[in-house]
Amino acid sequence: MFSMECPSCNFHHNDVFSAEERKPARFTLFIDKPDLLRARVVRSGSGTFRLPEFGIDVEPGPAAESFITNVEGVLQRTISVVKTAISFAETPEEKAKGAEILANMNRAIEGEFPFTLVIEDPAGLSGVILDDMSQVKYEELSIEEASELKGAPFWIDTIREGYTAKE
Repeated sequence: MFSMECPSCNFHHNDVFSAEERKPARFTLFIDKPDLLRARVVRSGSGTFRLPEFGIDVEPGPAAESFITNVEGVLQRTISVVKTAISFAETPEEKAKGAEILANMNRAIEGEFPFTLVIEDPAGLSGVILDDMSQVKYEELSIEEASELKGAPFWIDTIREGYTAKE
């Protein structure tokens, strides 16, 4: 875990690094029981998380920070963004869709709405951690899949530039 803060301007940045090279990876957890809301979630600065049932993908930007939380914490972080999106929605339809997503996310926190959490990381540093890891689907991503993700490390760009499709 890397953390820095400037006492003069209060700029701060957190990230996760590994001393070993890891393969690009995807972790998928289907949350259909309230106890799964406590599953540990690690998202590095290069990780993307998806909540397909809500139509939400959160991709890292250039200053993305890592975090360690649980599934409920991921929902709470996302709820604040959905609330902001609702306030900026221009049409009644957009506001209604946002309100529906928000209601379903709140139901999910109460354990009343099953959903899926997917974390993809081209650096392989993000993940979902449970005592019973058989509930977490782990897949290695191909270089092609990893290169499509935002937040891909610089070495992925080098591979992407040199990659030619096989016929």
